[in-house]
Amino acid sequence: MYFLPEYCPQIRYHLLLLPTFTAMPVTIADIAPLLKRLEILKNAIALQDVEDINIQSAKIEKLTASFTDLDIILEAGWILERVNKMAYGDAMQQISVLLYRFTSVALWANPEVQGLQAEINLLATQINSLESEIGDIEKVIHEFDQRNTLELGEIAIKILTFKRRRAASKAQQLQSDSEAQHEYQRAQNEEQQYIGNYEQILANPIRQLSEEHLKELKTKFKKIAKLTHPDLVDKRYEKDAAELFRRAKLAKDTNDLEAIQEIFDYLETGKPFTLRHENLTETESLRTEAKYLHNVIAQLSLKITDLKSSQSYHTISQISDLDRYFNELKVRLAIELEYIERMAA
Repeated sequence: MYFLPEYCPQIRYHLLLLPTFTAMPVTIADIAPLLKRLEILKNAIALQDVEDINIQSAKIEKLTASFTDLDIILEAGWILERVNKMAYGDAMQQISVLLYRFTSVALWANPEVQGLQAEINLLATQINSLESEIGDIEKVIHEFDQRNTLELGEIAIKILTFKRRRAASKAQQLQSDSEAQHEYQRAQNEEQQYIGNYEQILANPIRQLSEEHLKELKTKFKKIAKLTHPDLVDKRYEKDAAELFRRAKLAKDTNDLEAIQEIFDYLETGKPFTLRHENLTETESLRTEAKYLHNVIAQLSLKITDLKSSQSYHTISQISDLDRYFNELKVRLAIELEYIERMAA
């Protein structure tokens, strides 16, 4: 007969909420982390590593607090109570009993499955970190492009408009000249594209946030990216997840913390998407998934290299004083505009 130790408040509270509790056996997937923790605790006791004993005991208490199997809760609680009283002999014996009970289960006993699951989880974390790095680089470029457009946009549009009108006049005069027609089409497309970009930037200004709020935004976006990444989300939810990620990226680029918070809360409370690897248990499926994620990491690493090698990022990296850079550029464009206007007069 086991008793519930007084020093396990989380476990006791869990049971007090369920006075008519009906024991529901946990699945092997549920209990596998506990079994591994107990094995680590057993080794820590054997090594007489008091610090690790305390760490593993705390983690075991946290795991069992969410279980629904009354027997497991009581057994784990009894083990923790004996450890707390330094009755390590009793604790080791009961850990061995509990481990022995489940050693015949193939899934838990298969080290390759566990190794692949751990590998996939770490790969998913690495993918998330790489995506976060890509997001940071792209945000630097986006902020530079936005300032460039806001600082120089009005002058640039005037210059592009003059060029388009000049090309249109030439195309009208030389209707049989294909090069003149192509030049006019290029000038028109360039003007329209720039104006569209200018209007989009005006409609989505970057908000000013404190350092604390910027850190919060980055942390929550990283979590959002993990839960909506197209290479991690189950195929059934890929389209919806991609749209949510697009919205989150726009919010991150414009420092819209409210939008980020809304998406974050939706994902945390509603849990609308399942990650693809969460339901994989077969060895071959896990191997395939791990190989796939390794390829994703290689592609993301290559994307980071390309972004850092891009002309935009190289230009930004070479600028030591942005204010001076834009002031000088504005002067040069103003001179160019004045010249064009004189030529058109």
